[in-house]
Amino acid sequence: MRTDTLLVQIRSLEAQLAVLRARLKQADPAHRPFAAFYGVLTGIVETTEQEIEAAKLRIKAESA
Repeated sequence: MRTDTLLVQIRSLEAQLAVLRARLKQADPAHRPFAAFYGVLTGIVETTEQEIEAAKLRIKAESA
């Protein structure tokens, strides 16, 4: 292949890559840190902390 043809193909691939990068940025949802989810389930959970701790103790006692 001639050098001119190769240069045209390279430019074409670079343009395609730029389009794909732009699409990726648009399609990618905004990332949020875990701290942003703090308190999301407040009031939804029906299990109390005491019930969770009691279950942990039961499991620990059963495995010992």
